[in-house]
Formats: sequence, structure tokens, C-alpha cells
Amino acid sequence: MFSTRIYFRIVGQVILILIVAGTGIAGILSGRAIILGIIALFIALWQVGALVYYLNTSNRRIQLFLDAIEDNESMLHFPDNTGTEEQRRLHAAFNRIHKLMTESKQKELDRELMQKEYEAYDKLMHVLTHEIMNSIAPIVSLSGTLLSYFQSQGTAKHLDELSDTTIRKTIRGLDTIKSQGQSLINFTNSYRQLARIQPPKLKQFSLSHLIRNIEMLFHADLQRLGIQLSTRLYQEEITVNADEELLSQVIINLLKNAMQALEGQKDGSISLEVKHIGSSLAIEITDNGPGIPHDILDDIFVPFFTTKSTGTGIGLSLSRQIIRMHEGKLRVSSEPYIATKFSITMPLSLGNHHA
Repeated sequence: MFSTRIYFRIVGQVILILIVAGTGIAGILSGRAIILGIIALFIALWQVGALVYYLNTSNRRIQLFLDAIEDNESMLHFPDNTGTEEQRRLHAAFNRIHKLMTESKQKELDRELMQKEYEAYDKLMHVLTHEIMNSIAPIVSLSGTLLSYFQSQGTAKHLDELSDTTIRKTIRGLDTIKSQGQSLINFTNSYRQLARIQPPKLKQFSLSHLIRNIEMLFHADLQRLGIQLSTRLYQEEITVNADEELLSQVIINLLKNAMQALEGQKDGSISLEVKHIGSSLAIEITDNGPGIPHDILDDIFVPFFTTKSTGTGIGLSLSRQIIRMHEGKLRVSSEPYIATKFSITMPLSLGNHHA
């Protein structure tokens, strides 16, 4: 263990310092080797200085390591191929501990996010029941009222018993039933879309071409809203192995959200950037809109959670599920009126890039 080696090294240096200093003092006190004794004392002092420097260097590295842990610094790395063998072992141990702690924190965060999603799905039946009952209850009640216009004690009324007022009320009632039924159909379709995501059909296609098509698709709306869209690709032609339709759906949904956030804002801008980061392909969509409050950043991916008056609350949840099925991740960060960024990362094992 590196700690044992450091311990023996320190003990050995202390013993050596005591021996050299003792020899020098003995030579001076005896008067037989005064000059050699003084030299020995200087050597002992130099050894003390070297030991103090070594301990301070180790302490600074330990303090740096502990500060990084406290500050959740994820980029900390100690060089484990330079310095003495003890330092290399110490650095390697620090790097291992830091990696394990970082991975543990990430897993804990992922568990918290997954738990929120599980809780959301657990509440899903309550949401469905609530929405269905809100639509069905007035339909049943109104149907009973309309039925009473046309029958009495279980027997149908004669035509001469029906007035123009009854007919007008019936038409209004049927129109209300139709409206409620359509709302229920829309809600059911939203749920069906979330619940029946098909596995991605992977194929090679040009991501560059897809993004240019999406730019063209939104060109008129962007001009109408006065929003500037800029795209940046890490190279001109990027080919990926993914489900083109599903990936297009995610990018379009994120762009629509960004445009809605910027609606009515002057100098609104959106950037769409594709990066090659390590072993991953990253697609980042950033806007300078009002942003997302930090206390609901995690909730925006929960099914049926929405802050929009006309939203269904499934767009972002659906997008995250699609990206997960591509073995990727969809994340968000937000700083109001500076940058709200949605980042899609997918392993390059699913994407190949060509110059």
C-alpha cells in the first residue's frame, strides 16, 4: 500500500536526520571534528527542509482532493505518471477514490430522477381516472337531461310534445357532448403516443441533411417571430446510425419549445450545435429565453407535467424516452435570459462520422 510506503519513508528520514544531527553534535561537543560536525548539522537541516517540503506537498494535494470532493469538482485529475513512486501511487489512489465518488453521486442522482419518474407513472392511473371522469361525468349528466326531453316515464314523447326550445337545447347539449368527447380523445391520443413508443429502427442517414431540412421547416416561423437560428456542425457532413424519424421528432420538439419560450421577446436567438465529445455525439439546442426555474428543472421530464396552459406535458418525457432507447441521455441546464440548453448525447457506437 502507498500509505505504508509513505509511513516507512517518513520514519526512515526522521531516523536519518536524528543520526546525522546526533553525529554532528557529538563531533562538535567532543572537539575532534568540529568542521565535520557543522557540515553534518547543515545536512540535517537540509534533510528537515526536504522532509517538510515533501509533507507540505502531500498535504496540499490532500487538501486539493478534499476541496474538490466538497465542491463536487468532476474534472479533478492528479498526474499518476510523474513524481516519485509514492506520489504516483498516492495520485493513482486519489484518482480512483474520486472516480468512485463521482460515479456514486451520478448514480444517486440518476436514482433520484428515476424515482421521480416511477412516482409519476404510479400517479398516472390517478391522472387518467381524473381526466376521464372530468370528461365522462358531464357527458353522462347531460345525456340524462337530453333524454328527459324526449321521454317520460320510460316512454318516448310524441313529436307534438317537442318545442323549438327543446330542440335548441338538444343541439347545444349535443355540441357540448361532442366537445367533451373530442377533449377526451385528444388526451387519450397523448397518452397512447407516450405509452406506445416503438423501438428505434436504426439506419445510416445524414444528420447534416436532417438539420438543414429542419432549418428550412422552421424558416418562415422564425422570421415571423424575429428569432435568429444559428447552426454549427463539428464537420460539414455527419452520418449517424439511428432512427431518423424519432431523432427528428426530438429535435423538432426541442426547437418548438425554444421558439415558444422566445415568443414576444426581442433579440431572441437559438443555437443548434452538433459536437464530437470524446466517444459521444452531442446535439445542443440553446436559447436566450426566460429559462426554467431551478426548482422544476427535474420535473419537466415527468409525464403530464407542464407549465403551459395548452400543453399536454408529454413532449419532453417522450423525447427523453426516445433518446434513452438510443442509449443516450437528454439533459437540461438553465440560466434565465442567458442560456437554456437541452443537450442530447449518444454514444458514437451508434453514430459514425465522416469527413
